[in-house]
Amino acid sequence: MDERRLASFVVLAQELNFTRAARRLHMTQSTLSAAMKALEAELGVELFARSTRSVNLTEAGWAFLPRARDAIEAIDAARAAVEPGGELRGQLVVGMLQGLTMVDLPALAGDFHRRHPQVRLHLETSRRGTAGLVEDIRHGRIDVAFAGTSIEDARLRVVPLRSYTLHLVVPPEHPLADRDAVTMRDIAEETFIDMPPGFGQRAVVDEAFARHAQTRTVLVEVTDLTTIPAYVAQGLGVAVLPAELATSAATPLTAIPIADEAPTWTLGIVLSAVRPPPRAVHAFLDQVQHHIRPDRAF
Repeated sequence: MDERRLASFVVLAQELNFTRAARRLHMTQSTLSAAMKALEAELGVELFARSTRSVNLTEAGWAFLPRARDAIEAIDAARAAVEPGGELRGQLVVGMLQGLTMVDLPALAGDFHRRHPQVRLHLETSRRGTAGLVEDIRHGRIDVAFAGTSIEDARLRVVPLRSYTLHLVVPPEHPLADRDAVTMRDIAEETFIDMPPGFGQRAVVDEAFARHAQTRTVLVEVTDLTTIPAYVAQGLGVAVLPAELATSAATPLTAIPIADEAPTWTLGIVLSAVRPPPRAVHAFLDQVQHHIRPDRAF
């Protein structure tokens, strides 16, 4: 089976768009289309459901994706075993969270590229936040992801980077600002600023309210956690956030402990615990700690 076709299949499965995939692969759309038809003919199944408006993986395509990635990694490992120096090759796909600055991602990517120039490094975000990144890990669409969540899934491995205890964050003039602590019942009637459903921060807070049989109103939803304090400062609502974000905000905010809950979540690196990670993942993880910014809240 042609390694180039396998690599093209994996990229198209990630992009689900012939134009973007062809651009990443430095080939024409017609060449990519021909390669996929040849691969499907070789396998005797359709891997993609194509229409004039969309491209999606078929059931066979979903099943084939992790196997294709494994095959590419096996070829890379076999090549490295006989090549002088055993240089890493192949592709590494890293999922990211919007607004993450605690890890200097540009410097990390640059360092990794200089050390392993034959590895095609691809960085991407998910419009569904942590939920989307975790799903991509499970299905083999990405290799590793920075995600903020409290994952309890035997199929996933989490390398913790920093844990956060959440506080109620309010403007200094808010009626609750002078309290030493609040309860979930105290704050249930407030209007909130939060992330959309599916994001790790939102999931933790929603679960905390549910455990206390409380509901709440979310007025503003943003996909960048670090922008929430600015909305709170404008008096649009309160938020449940890491206290570090309140103290680092441009406008001073008050962080109040939540006495009966103290919800927490962990920023970490997520990868599959089911599939052996490619060698490039190990090399990437080795570099992460060198690019942590301890002075950044998130």
